[in-house]
Amino acid sequence: MGRRRSPDRAVAAEERFRLLKVQRFSSDTDKAVWHGRSRNARLAKVLVYMAAIRMPGQGGLPLTPNPSVTCRGAERQFFSASGENEAAHLLPGQILIDNTHPWLFLQGEPARLLQNEFAYVDPIHANYNAADRLAERNGMVDAFAAACRAVLIGTGEPERDVNNAYHRVWVPGALAAIAAAEHELRSEPLPPPLVYGTGPEDYGMILNLEERGQAMNDAEIWNNFEQLSMLDYYRAAFDQAPAEIEPRAIVTTLSSLVK
Repeated sequence: MGRRRSPDRAVAAEERFRLLKVQRFSSDTDKAVWHGRSRNARLAKVLVYMAAIRMPGQGGLPLTPNPSVTCRGAERQFFSASGENEAAHLLPGQILIDNTHPWLFLQGEPARLLQNEFAYVDPIHANYNAADRLAERNGMVDAFAAACRAVLIGTGEPERDVNNAYHRVWVPGALAAIAAAEHELRSEPLPPPLVYGTGPEDYGMILNLEERGQAMNDAEIWNNFEQLSMLDYYRAAFDQAPAEIEPRAIVTTLSSLVK
């Protein structure tokens, strides 16, 4: 894999300090849910940019009447992580419109800001990133591309089309991808499920704690178990819709982008 470029050095420096230098004292659960919610928020913003792209007179490349939208591996990132951490991208991949970077359909500051959206990363443990990749290859990238295309070809009010693309295309597609990733991971070695006592002397006690502990000492089994947990936390992130998808927020963001 080639080295990914940072599109904006000033933002890269700010992000590096915010996420690598500032300590976040939170549990793994909090980090995983935060990562999932951050992905949803960034994706919602990209959908608003899609609404800007479809509007005439934005100064960039003209949009074709029936655009092809695809999503491939990330190309840009603001910084790299070190040690056990990896710089996990918030968006599922790089969107292309008719095989062209989407910011080329805009001009000036909106184009720069959209390019930045694809470079945001979160420095988290490698197992989070592994869970991301599992979901992405099980349909999350396709859900992202489909949601973007739904906005580009929409003919209604931008806030309605963006909201519908998020809730009716992205959310069910992403949740299906998470479920498929979990199904794939359950075919790999995992620790035995907890067995609880049911008799009068051992009621509620964990009967196989030693066996489960020994299994957890195996690195492969532990990684699989942790990635499965991450996927469950990513699902929980959908319990709360991002503020960026509210109609007023969409209108405000869009008005700052279009001429």
